[in-house]
Amino acid sequence: MTDQAIDFDHLDRYVAGDSALRDEVLTIFEGQVARCMRMLDPSAPNEQWRSIAHALKGASRGIGAWEVGAACEEAERMLGAPDKVIEARREIRAEIDRAVTDAMNTIRRFRRDGE
Repeated sequence: MTDQAIDFDHLDRYVAGDSALRDEVLTIFEGQVARCMRMLDPSAPNEQWRSIAHALKGASRGIGAWEVGAACEEAERMLGAPDKVIEARREIRAEIDRAVTDAMNTIRRFRRDGE
């Protein structure tokens, strides 16, 4: 792991060192994050909540955004009656928001500063 929100060593191995592919994967990730975050509603039905958390977990782990992935893994398990899980979902959603913000800022810095 790394102290950055994105493990660029992992990402580089994932794309076999292809910088154009890395940039494309990061762009796809940004779009996936935007869609998932719009739909990750703590009051959503269990299957929707689990499905969105699972999709975001997979996208995050693919690029080495380990913190986002770990928070989403925890979110996936928060199923049950709405009155029983809503507060926990709100808390993990806030944690996911923070981790996603860190990851997106890291991507922006990486693009700004270059390789």
